This record gives sequence, C-alpha cells and structure tokens, in this order.
Amino acid sequence: MKKILIITYYWPPSGGSGVQRWMYFCKYLKEFGIYPIVITVNENKASYRYRDESFNELIKDVEVHRTNTREPLKLYSKIISGNKNSGIPIGFAGESKPALFQKISRALRGNFFIPDARIGWVKFALKEARKILSTEKIDIVITNGPPHSTHFVGMKLKSEFSFTWITDFRDPWTDLHYNKFLYRTKWALNKDKKLEQKILKNSDVVLTIGPSMKNHLIRKGDIDANKVFYIYNGYDKNDFENVEFSINPEHYTISHIGMLSDSQPITSFLYALKSFYDSKHPICKYLKLRLIGNVSPEKIKEIKAIVPDLLVEHIGYVQKKEAISYMFSSDLLFNSLAEMENSELLISGKLMEYIAAKKPILCLGNPQGDAAKLLSDFEHSEVFDRKDVSLIIDFLKTMFENWINKITFAGKDESILQYSRYETTRQLANLLKKYL
Repeated sequence: MKKILIITYYWPPSGGSGVQRWMYFCKYLKEFGIYPIVITVNENKASYRYRDESFNELIKDVEVHRTNTREPLKLYSKIISGNKNSGIPIGFAGESKPALFQKISRALRGNFFIPDARIGWVKFALKEARKILSTEKIDIVITNGPPHSTHFVGMKLKSEFSFTWITDFRDPWTDLHYNKFLYRTKWALNKDKKLEQKILKNSDVVLTIGPSMKNHLIRKGDIDANKVFYIYNGYDKNDFENVEFSINPEHYTISHIGMLSDSQPITSFLYALKSFYDSKHPICKYLKLRLIGNVSPEKIKEIKAIVPDLLVEHIGYVQKKEAISYMFSSDLLFNSLAEMENSELLISGKLMEYIAAKKPILCLGNPQGDAAKLLSDFEHSEVFDRKDVSLIIDFLKTMFENWINKITFAGKDESILQYSRYETTRQLANLLKKYL
C-alpha cells in the first residue's frame, strides 16, 4: 500500500467545518490502496475554538503524529474571555464592535503574523515531517490550508527531499473575506501576496474545492492550469442514516446552521420576511428562525429591529450529529455566503449537507457562482442575489403555501450521490495515483 503524508493543522478533536475535508478523505483512502500518515498539532496545545469528540471515532485507524506549537491565540482568548479557547476568533463573528485591545490585536496579527497567527506551528510540524520522510517511503506530501502557513512546511521539505508536493486550498488566501478586518499595512499586504504566489508556483499540484476557485488560483499564481484540480467537499452518507429528530407541526422552522458573521449580510432575507408580517400572511403565526452556531451579536440586533415579531431561537455551537438532527427537523435551510470581491468562489461547507438532508434551501450570494451551479440540480434550492428581495419573497411564498397546504417536499437521492465523501475520496485517489 502506497504511503502519503498529510500535514494539516485542523484535525479531530477540532470541531467545525475546516477539519472535515481531510478527516473524511483519510477515513476512506485505505479502501483505494493509499495509506495516509497525518501530522497535526497536539490537541491540548492547539488553538481550537470548538471540539467535537465524536470525530475521533471516524479516524481511529489513521496513523497520526501530533506535535507541539507556540501561538498567540490562546493568550489572546484568555485575555478576552478568561478562557483559553472560547475567545479564539472565528471570522470575527463575535467581534462586531471591537474594543481597543481587539483592534490592536488585529493589527498585530495582520502585520506581524503573516500569513496567519498559527505560523508558530510550522517549525514543529517541519521537525516531525523530516523524521517521517527520513524513515518512510513517501511519494506525496500534502499541505492543507487554512492556516496557509502550513504550506511553508511543504515548501521547505521540497528543498530537502524528493516527493510530489500537493497544496490544498480549502479557502482563499489573501482574498479570505475576514482579512479586511486586520488593519493591514501595504507592506503586509504585499508580503502576503508574494508568499501566496511563491507557494502556488512551487507546488507540484494545487488542489481546491470548486471550479471558480481553481480558475482563481491559476490567475493568482500565474501558473500552469494543468497542475490545478478541484474536488468538492461532500457529505458522509453514514452521518445521514438513522438520524433522530422531531418536527414541531406548530412551527415553520427556518434554520441557519454554522457561523453567521458581519461578512454575511442577511438584510434582504429579513425584509422579505417582514413583507409577510406587513401583509398579515397566515404563516406569520407559525414562523421560527433558528440560528445554530457562532452568530454576530449585530445580526441578532438586526433581526429584532427588522422583524420584531419573528420568533428567534439562538442555539450555540453543537456537534456534528446534533447539527444534522437540526437540519432534519427544519422546514427550510437558510445560508448566507460571505460578501467579498470574488464571491463566485464560495461554496459553504454546510451546503452539501443541506442538500443531503433533502430540505428546501434558500441561500444568499452570487447567483452565477459555484454554489448556485451546485444547487441548480436540486428542486426548491436556490442562490439569490441580495438585491433581489422580490425574488426571495416569491420563493418564500411558494415554500410557505406548500407547508400550509401540506404539500410535502421530497428531495431526490440521485444527484447528490456523486458528492458523498466516499466518491470524493475516489476522485482524490485517482488523482494521487498519477503521482505515486
């Protein structure tokens, strides 16, 4: 069985969406004749905001090497919240109006920790990788970002050993939507761009999560298109079997699951809901908006200001199994993609799971982007431009009237099967075998 080395900061028991892409790849790679070895950070030293212990069971047979690290985020969290983990920022969703200390911290992070605040892990990961490459026959090394500083490990190793180096970009680097909150100097911006381009140029293969992101990286790095590939994130069929849930017939429940930050505007959706209250539509006495995950306080204020009569249930971060249960108990799944210059790149980490839950989906974002192209294969699932309030109202009206008239929604399995984690791992294995 051929061996590959995967260097990734996020790994169980880290929770959230960032950990899941390579966690699931590693879960299934052995079935395709590839043995993954993982280097990650010691979970007791890592800067994780959330943990999901259930993920450990999924990768119990994967060989994992954990290292030390030195990072500023735990200290920052302790100062901000009194806890080493609860104050670790995730897209600044909990910092709508940063205090002076937070502003200074963002400036330090943006100008002295380039490309990210987890760069202190690099030397520890590098040391462990050297040990493994010196004793094992490794044909491929994969570095996974964010944090994009992880790619520095691959670039250094490439100058010392012989292997194919694959960089995986789960998210943009310099174009990441929350970078605009970092108060960066022109010098820091230029340095970050040069580092990004250097990594892209020196990678043997560049992997990412969608076609627009693929084209974006080709342009950013000015690199050969033939070395850039994409494999979508997916959903794991096992997660969607035998899910325990209950639907409350007294509510029409709209659920947003995942982070909701100030970079994800929902104003048009709220004004669409307001129109039903203004017209005294019968659905209004049943409506409930359920928010699950880390939500900006400003979003809560905005909801109360625009639709004060709307019943809002705010639930914090939950583990994967519970999140899926909430999806099944919803009547409509709502998502808002981040507002950014290259908005066509974005595909929410939750989108595949929303589809797998077989519920109608209303998403705000770029109607010409990758997320919209994905949803076009599925009934009652659509991405709306934030300016198109009337179209959002029309969509909601259809959903509400179907519910009132007891017209049930039954999603189909056929189109989603290609996005199962097993099938996306098959695609990855086929790519890897070209270089093994």
